[in-house]
Amino acid sequence: MMATPTDPPGWGKLPPEIWFSIFDHATTVPQALDTHLRDPFDLHPPLSESQVQQKIFDSLATKRYLVRVCKDWYQMASRFLYREIIIGRGHTLVSLRATLLESHRRAEESATQAEGTKFTPALGQYTLRFEIATRTHTTAISELVALIDILRFLPNLRIFVMGKGERPYHAIKFHLPLDVLSPLGSYCGQSLHVVRWHRYPYPTAPQWTQLLHTTPNLRILRFPTDDNNRGRLQSGHSLPHLMSLEEAESSDDLPGNALPNRIYPSLYHLSSSSFLPPTFLLNSHGPQLTFITINTFDPDHPLDLLLTTCPNLTKLIIHLHSPHTLPDRLPKTITHLGLRFDMENVSRRDARLVFEALNAIREPNLEVVRFLDRRCIDRVRDHHPKVFAWGVDLLAEIRYRIEDCDGVPIRPHSYSTPGSSC
Repeated sequence: MMATPTDPPGWGKLPPEIWFSIFDHATTVPQALDTHLRDPFDLHPPLSESQVQQKIFDSLATKRYLVRVCKDWYQMASRFLYREIIIGRGHTLVSLRATLLESHRRAEESATQAEGTKFTPALGQYTLRFEIATRTHTTAISELVALIDILRFLPNLRIFVMGKGERPYHAIKFHLPLDVLSPLGSYCGQSLHVVRWHRYPYPTAPQWTQLLHTTPNLRILRFPTDDNNRGRLQSGHSLPHLMSLEEAESSDDLPGNALPNRIYPSLYHLSSSSFLPPTFLLNSHGPQLTFITINTFDPDHPLDLLLTTCPNLTKLIIHLHSPHTLPDRLPKTITHLGLRFDMENVSRRDARLVFEALNAIREPNLEVVRFLDRRCIDRVRDHHPKVFAWGVDLLAEIRYRIEDCDGVPIRPHSYSTPGSSC
């Protein structure tokens, strides 16, 4: 007689709490719900924003399988399907609005039913991260208008990202609809911890003012790099929990009556360019900054401002377009230096320049120099092994440690050790 498959004893009697733990373990994306800034010098190094974005896309397949198993699994796993929402195609905003609206209606009906009837929560209350990363060209303003309704159903939202999609909203000359950021602040403002705005369409200066006025618990704020709307911080709203301000510029100044260290008392990280530094912020909050990222380094604009305004700076990350732009002088307080190279190819000459520049660094407190991506040192290690061996020998007597993006010290023959992707 042929045996029939059976469930393990007690399989169907597991309490919901156990299933929630199983589903959470199966669907969690590392760093997707981080509301604090990860240390790039940790072991293991944190994922990049694009890597987190891709892992969220990948996790959707697992979540969709879970909710399709049976009715009970749908009820239990739906909260994980909507925990991180990422929009890859603009038209899905319209269908998402319809789904959340219907779920909200059912939750209201469920709340009014007789005692003992099982309550059905609205799906939007489980959403902690919302990201727009469109993969197709679109100019449909109606898609962005759908956000007005969607955000009303996300009362516990912690993270909002206008992400780096493969095909961003086409840069036609329209502004973000005026009413879009209003519900983000009024319905999600108290729970919002992270706002990262990478690209077009950009909020206007008044929209930034309105948003920052309603997000007192904000911890990380990123402005778009090509935004022409100046004065994004001139409102001077106090953000007592703000730890990281990204893509700040010289125009981001506080009012003349703002007291130093009163507006952002928790701020310790700032990212900016070397040729448009946020002078006012550095002068007013420099002593509390311990970590700075220079997104675009220009050797014609040295780091002298950091030398005079940031006496407690210990960690510095510099994005470089060429090895010629490596700075020859760093703040003496720096203990950790991170380097990112935006280069497609690295020649033998470029490689030699990198090693010679590192050998010229003589800062007394420097402990670690880490290459934060594989665009430079890994290519030299793989494609120019003789230059790599020469460079390692050149640096044999330096006081600080050089690491690849995995945090592995760079030593002779270390190019033969396989590493994970960064």
